[in-house]
Amino acid sequence: MLTKWVLEADLDFLEPAIRFADLNPNAIREYPGPTRVCALTYPSPFCRDSVLWMRALSHLVVRNRDFELFLVNMTSEAELKETGRTRIYPVLDNQVIRWLTQINQADADDLQRQSRRVEEVIEHLKHRASNVLKHELTRLYEEE
Repeated sequence: MLTKWVLEADLDFLEPAIRFADLNPNAIREYPGPTRVCALTYPSPFCRDSVLWMRALSHLVVRNRDFELFLVNMTSEAELKETGRTRIYPVLDNQVIRWLTQINQADADDLQRQSRRVEEVIEHLKHRASNVLKHELTRLYEEE
């Protein structure tokens, strides 16, 4: 079973993130229909480097853009048929976790652990971006 990370966001938010990460614009997969939601998948033919994928994610995080993050199970690299999808961000609230626990304790615990780890990383990215911005503003005013 092959697992991929899928970052979904509005096209207006994801396009600048792709440029910021210096990824090929073909890395964006647009969904059919009237929605503007699209996806950036790692690994994929136009996004093979996890660092660049994370850079696109960080662009969304530090700008406080709405996005969803999924772990997607695929049948194989050749077939790419989706067999399972787990949303790990935004983090599920405690009530939903309790309901899922009643269905399957082990899967609910795993989902909660993954979601919390992603939430910690995103909070870390926000904190780092805030510190960089403070530093840049301080430097800007000191130069005057």
